[in-house]
Amino acid sequence: MPSDKNDLAQRIAICKPGDTVRGFLFKSVYGLVEQRVGSSGTDRMLMQLRINKMPVDFFSYPAADFLRMLYTAVDLLEPYYGSVDEATRACGGATVTGFFSSYVGNTLMKLVGLGDPKRVFASVDTIYSTLVSYGKRTSEELGPTSLRLHYRGDMQPITFHEGALREALKVLRGNGTATGKAMALDYGQYVLEWH
Repeated sequence: MPSDKNDLAQRIAICKPGDTVRGFLFKSVYGLVEQRVGSSGTDRMLMQLRINKMPVDFFSYPAADFLRMLYTAVDLLEPYYGSVDEATRACGGATVTGFFSSYVGNTLMKLVGLGDPKRVFASVDTIYSTLVSYGKRTSEELGPTSLRLHYRGDMQPITFHEGALREALKVLRGNGTATGKAMALDYGQYVLEWH
């Protein structure tokens, strides 16, 4: 079943002209499609964006373009992941893998401190501001091995962020879960738990 294009249209509608995403997020999703689907999939994504080459890593590009690419990628990846939600989570996870392997991500994580999710997620707004120009993110401690994140003004799907947060916990701790709840189209809450 293809992704919900009505949902995509609603998300694009709340994008402001200045809402941008770094190029390496595009490249991370592109790389996942290239790995799983091959060149027929990546060609389709580039056609959807009406471009013939990938964005540059740390240049900024319209968030609406990223949403279009994401939903195209999810449609291409769904047969490999079994559902739209799992394909969307895989795309979110791929962006975190791309971030941690980038120079900026690697440097930032050394400054913030790898291994302690509470410390890392206390800086969630700073980390995200290196990736996107929109939204506000806060962290709330729930217990010794759990916290809640609030993502306000963020038009990306809940399952996309679940995948990104699960991958971040995997990198930080080797385990963990992230469960999101939509409070509004542009406001999600995420409960993170780890061992």
